Amino acid sequence: MDELTAVQMAFGLCMVLFGAELFTNGVEWLGVKLRLGEGAVGSVLAALGTALPETAVPMTAIVLGGGEADQVGMGGILGAPFLLATLGGLVLALAAVLFRAGHPAGGMAVSSRAFRRDLAFFLVGFSLSLAPAAWPAPWFKASVACLLIVWYVVFVRAHLRDGDKAKSAPDLRPLYLNRRHGHPSAVAVLAQIALALLLVVAGAHLLTRGVESVAAERAVPAFVLSALVVPLATELPETLNSVLWMRDRKDALAVGNITGAMVFQGTLVPAIGMLLTDWTFTRTAWWTAGLTVAAASYLLMAVHLASRVEPWTLVVPSIAYFAFPLVAFQPHALSPSARLALVAAMLASSALCAALWVRSRRALPPRR
Repeated sequence: MDELTAVQMAFGLCMVLFGAELFTNGVEWLGVKLRLGEGAVGSVLAALGTALPETAVPMTAIVLGGGEADQVGMGGILGAPFLLATLGGLVLALAAVLFRAGHPAGGMAVSSRAFRRDLAFFLVGFSLSLAPAAWPAPWFKASVACLLIVWYVVFVRAHLRDGDKAKSAPDLRPLYLNRRHGHPSAVAVLAQIALALLLVVAGAHLLTRGVESVAAERAVPAFVLSALVVPLATELPETLNSVLWMRDRKDALAVGNITGAMVFQGTLVPAIGMLLTDWTFTRTAWWTAGLTVAAASYLLMAVHLASRVEPWTLVVPSIAYFAFPLVAFQPHALSPSARLALVAAMLASSALCAALWVRSRRALPPRR
């Protein structure tokens, strides 16, 4: 990668992440202006902020791009839920180990019912989004897209029914465009949201162009690069939030942040993608979708059988992320050292999973 392309991608990523921060801050204040409860602000409005980066990149690539842009967009759409279902759990498990060293691992303070519900919503929606790829009839794609939008609305309503406390303005950080005054005007709030959207779209466009350039220089399929690298960078908001919540022992928020993002990325984003593209999958795209479904299905089954969420359970699907390049690339596309590094990462994930499993078994009370 030449220096100009690297600077372009880094600058684009910074614009996307900064825009997402501005957007999140702005929509929280918008929730106060609209007198919405904390559930509506956190699960609906603020969730859009952390989902903006990984959503903006593929959407901008599809709408404004050309050539390989469609493959960049498809890779981003399928890569985001794939990364959340695999590396997302690994990050949570590592955070649990890091911040709870010396404490017995008796599972995570997460409702297994809520966890299974989120995964069930994701699996139904994401699996449904794959149907038009096998049968790409225009009317069928439009019908499935509408069903996915309705399915996400049902998901949001299910969360809002749980009920939570209202969020007051003093609990919020000051509006970035109005830091000197305690309560910003509606004009300032809307202006910040508009500025945030401009930054995210512009930054996503720069990042997309950079990915296309690297793919052309290295003779790497744009889909593979966008499925592996772009989501890894754009998922930073969700990942950072989850790590901080794990540090503060807010396990439900940390895990819900990941699973909620999975539902969003597995329903609304594919719905938009199938309306804007021909929604035909390559062999690599099917591998990505298949590994995503397998990882989420494993998590759902493991938590159902154990009746609780444990760190070792979240580690196992991460092996699929390191295995993906081995099946997605042609054999000669990976150097021996790269293949060795991927195998080492898979073994490390397996070892971490085994260690966490042994630790959790020791923490269980003895059976009588």
